[in-house]
Amino acid sequence: MLTERTKDLFEQIDGYPKPPLIPFPDPDDLDSLADIGLRVTGVSRRIVGAAMAVTGLRTFYRGLPESFEAHWRRADLRGGYLFSPVMSATLALLDDPRPLGPLERAATLLRAAQELQADVASARLPPDRHDGQVLEMGQYPNLFSTSVIVDGGTPRVFKSKDREHVTVAVGGQLHSLEIGAPGAPATPGELADALAEVVEAGARDPLGAFDPRPGILTCADHQAQREAFRRLQRSAVNRESMLALRHSLLTLCLDLEHAPSSPGEAAFMAHAGNCANRWYQSSLQIVVFGNGKACVICNFSAYLDGNTMMRGAAEIQRRAARVSMAEGSRSERRLAPARRLRWEIPDGLERRARRDLQQVLDNQRATFEIADVGRRSLLALGANPVAVFLMALERTMRRLVGRPVPILQMLTISRYRCMDLTVADVTTPEVERFLEREQGEVGTPGAAAALAEAIESQERACRRARRYLRHDEIIAMYVRSRTGLTRALASLVLALTVLLLRVLSLYRPKRGGVVVSHPAIHAEIPVVGRPGVRLPYVEHLALHYQIMDERIVLTVAPSTRWRVPNAELVADLRESLRFVQATLCGASQARHAAAPAGAGS
Repeated sequence: MLTERTKDLFEQIDGYPKPPLIPFPDPDDLDSLADIGLRVTGVSRRIVGAAMAVTGLRTFYRGLPESFEAHWRRADLRGGYLFSPVMSATLALLDDPRPLGPLERAATLLRAAQELQADVASARLPPDRHDGQVLEMGQYPNLFSTSVIVDGGTPRVFKSKDREHVTVAVGGQLHSLEIGAPGAPATPGELADALAEVVEAGARDPLGAFDPRPGILTCADHQAQREAFRRLQRSAVNRESMLALRHSLLTLCLDLEHAPSSPGEAAFMAHAGNCANRWYQSSLQIVVFGNGKACVICNFSAYLDGNTMMRGAAEIQRRAARVSMAEGSRSERRLAPARRLRWEIPDGLERRARRDLQQVLDNQRATFEIADVGRRSLLALGANPVAVFLMALERTMRRLVGRPVPILQMLTISRYRCMDLTVADVTTPEVERFLEREQGEVGTPGAAAALAEAIESQERACRRARRYLRHDEIIAMYVRSRTGLTRALASLVLALTVLLLRVLSLYRPKRGGVVVSHPAIHAEIPVVGRPGVRLPYVEHLALHYQIMDERIVLTVAPSTRWRVPNAELVADLRESLRFVQATLCGASQARHAAAPAGAGS
């Protein structure tokens, strides 16, 4: 009987060294609470101090060095959020250089995923490093045999021991296919043959207009999915199908009727173009189109961060390009026929899911390229490329909204054990002062000095965000570690504390008007983002951006409330990049003009 392999969100694999623990703040140092909206005064200090004493938080702080790892490995602060189309990210893969058919491409990607899973489980995959330091590797196992499920009405991350089955989605039907044990995997030819049989079976018995398409249920919003899957579990037929989906290495989605022409179009179609042929509760979905193009969809709620997604997808693509379809004999062995999963879906659940999905779908172009600006040209001006992009985005948002817009930059803190992401508010007072200057001052020493000061302030904000674990995360971990009346009391006291601070105008939660992410760049991944959907949890928009050597590639995910067209936003951003470059160029020329003769010799 298959069971869960672990409840740890960050798995410790023998062979991977543990990074150091993140520093912990002093309980009386409220600076990190100031970063999220607390106005630090004598009154707010006394209120927060009293709350910490009453709830036992102060005692919890003192024991953090000893108890942190045990708590944090299992502390799901993401809450198993189920509205997956707005949480998952799609990564377009480079085309395979060989003339492979779509089922052959799918077979090579499956073999590559099997190989990567084995290398992660045995620590053969070289660990991530930064400045020579090994980074946290505990998220990589979450790429495989991991789902975000509803267990008795409660969403949570589920990790299976199964390595021998995959879910195959074709034409809205879901199938369970046995692909061989890790030590004796099916050959690429056998996989291609088995996939062909699945496709043929689906063509012989296609879904009718009123037949259930269970994948669409994973596109409903969070509360609707909690209710839907609680109802589905009342049926033995549904329970058996959901059990097969839980015990699956990954989900392979065959969209053979579509043939996207570019990586951007492929990412759009994979993420939002055929949602009924997905299973978004899976941590990893591979989508293969009729022309052989492919994408990967990763579920953020399954504890997969951007850098893990990027490297995981890049590894799969790199390994797939080395898989030979000539390996083994196509007639040597036939895999067991795939098992079509059956469903009994109550009336109304699919209709509710489609309505929820329709509220966030967005048909406008989402992925753009800004040419002639890239890492090399910006470094030549003596600037941090990320800081230049953020300054240009700050200027664009101010021009479009008419006021400063808080921008939150997602940052990795995986150099620490069991750590994932933090955020930095990069809309600093120095940034606002630069943007308030007369626009005609491009190239003047004053404008250049103000820009340098703004960039430095953003870098300080990012360093400050990474310096230790935030108070609010410690408080959330503490509440989740309590049970029964202790948790109820702590939650009540903390809620009353927040209410009192807000009434006294001592706390105003910071909301990200714009949330941006710059994941690690891999040549195998030309596009990353959430194309084709609008986000209900940001005020204006979210951006995934990649600053390549000679260009910038970005994918826009507007808020459900944002009305500026993506193309207009990017056009203004191009102009703002030119403005910031011109200011930097003027500063560079001024430095050269001021340099004493012979200084460059």
